[in-house]
Amino acid sequence: MDARALIEEFNAAWLRGDLAAVSACLAEDVAYCPNAWDGPAGTVRGRAAVAEVFAGQLGPGDGPALGAVWATGDRAVCEWAWPPAEDGTVLRGLDVYRVRDGRIVAKDVFGKITS
Repeated sequence: MDARALIEEFNAAWLRGDLAAVSACLAEDVAYCPNAWDGPAGTVRGRAAVAEVFAGQLGPGDGPALGAVWATGDRAVCEWAWPPAEDGTVLRGLDVYRVRDGRIVAKDVFGKITS
């Protein structure tokens, strides 16, 4: 499976709230580095640990709208944006993925707040 198809499969499972399918897209040695708002970003390592973090984030309901996926070789990028806050600001950003052997080996999140 190419990087774009893998991330599109991952995103679809994320939106369904299907933790098993999300986890199946991850390599055993995956590294996840979320966006950091209040200090240095920490990295979570390993499929089980990353799936535990994701369990509290995915699923239907309030969450970001996932945008287009671009990919080349073993790299992929996906845009996302949260609905506007009460003050009109929008949290939007990019997830940057690295893929190996049909699985996600790294997910790095970058975000910013815009008005």
